[in-house]
Amino acid sequence: MARTLGEHALSRALEYLAVNGVDLSDRHTLLALQLIEEGLQRGEADLLAWVMDELPKRVELPQLRVPPVAPMLVRGSIGYGDGK
Repeated sequence: MARTLGEHALSRALEYLAVNGVDLSDRHTLLALQLIEEGLQRGEADLLAWVMDELPKRVELPQLRVPPVAPMLVRGSIGYGDGK
């Protein structure tokens, strides 16, 4: 079944929020719906791109904690040059 552009934009917006660590609530769904309504009323040529550009401006995303890429480097010695 074909989906409308609004449905597609809504699912992408909510998925974007979820992937970025936002605990989705009714408030987030309403915000996404309001963005889509605003874009449709403005007659945006590319609704999906406009919604995805506006979304980060209107929702504060949590900072994602990324683990370090590699363990911290610690210099070591195997005894060479210690004068022993």
